[in-house]
Amino acid sequence: MASDTPSPQTSASTQPPATDVSSSPKVSSATLPLTSSPRSKPSKRLVEHLKFKKDYRGKLPVHISRFLGYRPPGSEPPYDPIPIPPFTWLPKLRLQHEVWIFAWIGAFGGILLIEAIMGTSTAFREVYHTPIIVTSFGASAVLLFGVIESPLAQPRNFVLGHFVSALVGTAITRLFVLNASYMGYLDNTTFHGTTFVNGGLSMATSLLGQLIIGAAGATGLNAAVEADVVALSWRYLPTVLASSLIMLGGALINNKLGRRRYPVYWWTAESTLVSSTADQMDPSEEDELKDLEEGVLRKAEDGGRTSEGLLMERIEGEGGSNRDVEKAADPGGREEPEVAVEEPAGKNMDPRDRALAEGLE
Repeated sequence: MASDTPSPQTSASTQPPATDVSSSPKVSSATLPLTSSPRSKPSKRLVEHLKFKKDYRGKLPVHISRFLGYRPPGSEPPYDPIPIPPFTWLPKLRLQHEVWIFAWIGAFGGILLIEAIMGTSTAFREVYHTPIIVTSFGASAVLLFGVIESPLAQPRNFVLGHFVSALVGTAITRLFVLNASYMGYLDNTTFHGTTFVNGGLSMATSLLGQLIIGAAGATGLNAAVEADVVALSWRYLPTVLASSLIMLGGALINNKLGRRRYPVYWWTAESTLVSSTADQMDPSEEDELKDLEEGVLRKAEDGGRTSEGLLMERIEGEGGSNRDVEKAADPGGREEPEVAVEEPAGKNMDPRDRALAEGLE
């Protein structure tokens, strides 16, 4: 009768060989070859190589460099106002009140400037027949003059956000305008699904572009539902671009007169034109600075007194001892042998005399 228990030879042949876990090499991310890095690194190094090694805006006059967005290294907000009265009196105000004043002046001036250019005898009125202002720039005025630190208020996001939204809204609307009755639907006298579908489609599609370059949703929506904007057709694009550049120019001036700085960045939050390694020291310079910090600068007496200063103080009788001078001149921190002073026979020295004899005072 066959036994149900397999023989040792059979079980050994059917089971996989045991693996010594302790002897198997462990692969970690630190031991991976450098060739596994993304391909974007060489291109990133190339871009860094093409950037400026120094920020040359710092060599320009202050009145020019501040309007280019330059901030001295180590400077923090609030910054100094432009050194021209009455702006030099601004530190007497609370910063919040200053923000309110400049936000009101900037919004009033920005909107007024766009309306003046679009409403006078220019190509926008005589040739394009543009409206006096695109209503979406009212919301943009809040960003550019009220919350200037917002990423949506920075030049790239502001200008390209408006332009891309206008481009997407106009392109989609031109398809709906192929229906000759579309302009009549905008009067909103009867219900027509074409108008609200185009409005939602233009807004949602332009939003995809705004996820990358900024927010100007009303610009794309106007291209779909505002009759005077729909009539502009592709002429809507230069109108929006000119309006955004006009308002941006006003913000570049208004937002730099006081204690704020605009823009926070021109293109991205990272340095665009100046290399990120521009302020880093060479290894040799770092070694020299480390030796200096661990040398006389670190071991000198409080107050920055060096060996020469201590020696002069001792000569002039203002304090300091020989041991102080020697310790400052030799900052290596070597331990010196203790000085033993023999007391005269039959006479005990008090603690102060002993300290004077050992050079401790």
